[in-house]
Amino acid sequence: MEHNVLERIFDGSIRPTDLKLSALESITRNFSEERIVGMGGFGTVYKGVLRNGQVAVKRIKNNHTIDEKVFQREVNSLFHVSHKNIVRFLGFCSHTEHKAIENEGSRAYIYAENRERILCFEYINNGSLENYITGLQWDTRYFIIKGICDGLQYLHVEKQIIHMDLKPANILIDHNMVAKITDFGLSRMEENAQTKSTTRVSSPGYTAPEYIDKGKMSVKYDVYSLGIIIIELVTGHRSIPDSNNVSVFHIVGGLFLKV
Repeated sequence: MEHNVLERIFDGSIRPTDLKLSALESITRNFSEERIVGMGGFGTVYKGVLRNGQVAVKRIKNNHTIDEKVFQREVNSLFHVSHKNIVRFLGFCSHTEHKAIENEGSRAYIYAENRERILCFEYINNGSLENYITGLQWDTRYFIIKGICDGLQYLHVEKQIIHMDLKPANILIDHNMVAKITDFGLSRMEENAQTKSTTRVSSPGYTAPEYIDKGKMSVKYDVYSLGIIIIELVTGHRSIPDSNNVSVFHIVGGLFLKV
C-alpha cells in the first residue's frame, strides 16, 4: 500500500505528498550501499526502484547536520514548482522517533532522538552539468543554456522564487540532454528576500558580489550565477572567477572574446 502512493505520484495520478519511511527503506533496500548514486556534504542520494520506474531518494546527512528551517524551506519551494527544466519533486519524509537507552549504573534512561529527513525526486541518470562543460557541440550547449534560462524564468516570474545556489553541480542533465535545475536548500521566496542576509552560505565562483559584500538577495543573484555558467559553456572551459580579478568578455561575431 505504501509503495502504491509513490507509484501513483510517479505516474501523475496524485500530487507529491509526505511519504512513509518504511516505503523509502523498501525501495532502496534499506539504504544499501549498492544503491548509492551520489554523496556530498548534504547527505547521500540513493536509487529507489518502483514497479513503474526509478526515483532518486535524497537522505539528509544525520541528526547533527539537519537544519529544520532549511529542510522545510526546500520542501515548501519544491511543492510550488512544476516545469520541464526543474527536477520533478515526488515527495518528502519527515520522521522522528525516540529510543530509550539504559544509562548504565543508573535507574534512569536516556531518550535519544533519531531524525530522518528525506526528499524524493525523479531519477536522472546522466549526471550533472559539471560533466558536460567541455566537449559538447554548439547546438547542444545552446540547448542546455536555453533550458536553464527557461527554468530560471519560470522560478523568477511565475513563482517568485530565488534559487540562491545555481551552479553546474545543481543542474542535472537527462538522457535527452535536457537541463533540470535541482537543490532548493538555499532558495527564498522573493517576498522574503528583501532583507539582507546575516548568515551567508555560497558557492565560490558563482556568487554575486553584492551578496558576498553586503548580503543582498534578489533575482540578480541567480542571473549572475547564470552568467558564469553561460561563459563556461560557451568557452568550453571551467574557471572559478576571482571576485577581485573578473575577466571581461565582449561578443564579437557571435563569439565570446576575452579582453
